[in-house]
Amino acid sequence: MKKGKISLIVLFIAMALVLYFTLKDDFSGVIWELRNVNILIFIFTLIILLISFVFKSLSLKKFICEYNYDYTLKKAYELTLIGQFLNGITPFQSGGQPFQVYLLRKEKVRISDATNAMIKDFLSYQIALIIVGIVAILLSFKINVLTSNVYLNGLIFLGFIINLTVLIFLLLFSLTKKLGYKIAHGIIHFFFRFKIVKKVLKDENKIDDGLKHFYETGLELRKSKTIIFKCIALNIVYLVLTYIIPFVIFRSLGYNDVDIIESFVSVSFVMLISNFIPIPGATGGIEYSFLKFFGVFAEGALLSGAMLLWRFITYVLPMIIGFIILMFERGAKKNENRVIY
Repeated sequence: MKKGKISLIVLFIAMALVLYFTLKDDFSGVIWELRNVNILIFIFTLIILLISFVFKSLSLKKFICEYNYDYTLKKAYELTLIGQFLNGITPFQSGGQPFQVYLLRKEKVRISDATNAMIKDFLSYQIALIIVGIVAILLSFKINVLTSNVYLNGLIFLGFIINLTVLIFLLLFSLTKKLGYKIAHGIIHFFFRFKIVKKVLKDENKIDDGLKHFYETGLELRKSKTIIFKCIALNIVYLVLTYIIPFVIFRSLGYNDVDIIESFVSVSFVMLISNFIPIPGATGGIEYSFLKFFGVFAEGALLSGAMLLWRFITYVLPMIIGFIILMFERGAKKNENRVIY
């Protein structure tokens, strides 16, 4: 609970600083841009976002339905948005999946099965992220997206390598039990030498439990290759839809010099870099990256206004909706537990 409060405080401070530095140079200009948004196009942007979550929810539903055939798309959609809220308020998006497992337990899904479903969904998303990243990097060689900041450009490729490494290790732990154990235990003992990990046996037991889930998931994935490929495709559609949102936002602001491919590539790079930022929602760094990459195509109050709209639509709004759903979920469970005489 204490860690959650600290995360929220850090998040609010970071968001306040982002607003300050975004508005301080041209407050009236940014406000003017926001007030003159084309409402119909802006609503269309919201529709794209909501549709994108349908594809993400379809992926999650397919994996959950392996253990609970009655699980509906509506429930998967709500679970996805609750995950958006919890991921958004925790560093490195670490809070969503554990609570999603908890909620699935209330839907009569065993904890082990719920954990396997979430691991499968995460693996399919990670593979989709790598595929989209490769496409974005290849497209970047044909269009002028990279900035003059050498360090920022370097972080793109470093972010891609880190995501690829994470995927390789996840697949390694899922498909090769003995090798995964050896690597994980070797890492723990390495840290123990530097007194980073003090209770080796306890940590090894935790790792064994975690690797057991990954290995069980890997065994199941071998039996359901068709499902994993379908879910990778669904996550690719989800990512593409969210990555073209800035293109529509600039159109809503009456600016036509950012095309759909430039939007796709730029946001791909922004999201790759955001993996380095431990602040909830990668707040601060992700806005800076957006301004730098889209600054190749736009500038001034227009660029700042587009960034604020983008963050509201893709980060703040899903968190608000997820929070509301979570509150209704908790309220419904309390009512179910009441006994009326």
